[in-house]
Amino acid sequence: MLGGRLTLDWVRHEVGFDGSKLELTLTEFGILRTLVEVPGRVYSRDELMDRAYVGHRVVSDRTIDSHVRRLRGKFRALGIDPVRTVHGLGYKFNSTP
Repeated sequence: MLGGRLTLDWVRHEVGFDGSKLELTLTEFGILRTLVEVPGRVYSRDELMDRAYVGHRVVSDRTIDSHVRRLRGKFRALGIDPVRTVHGLGYKFNSTP
């Protein structure tokens, strides 16, 4: 993914990009893990909430937007932006640089 530049260790909950470690919250990691399972697939906010939250907490669907915004900010700091918004539907992961 991203030309082999992005690595996810699902057991250790670690994310790396070009040898640099990204510090993600548990929820951010869950969102990213979900998005990269099928790059290009659009996930609705509800699907992301169901998959990213531990213990099935009830939160506003706009809370996902905040998590995605922070996740994007962390990627943008590294010079990439692989998370795409599909207006009216949700989010997807773009695996091409």
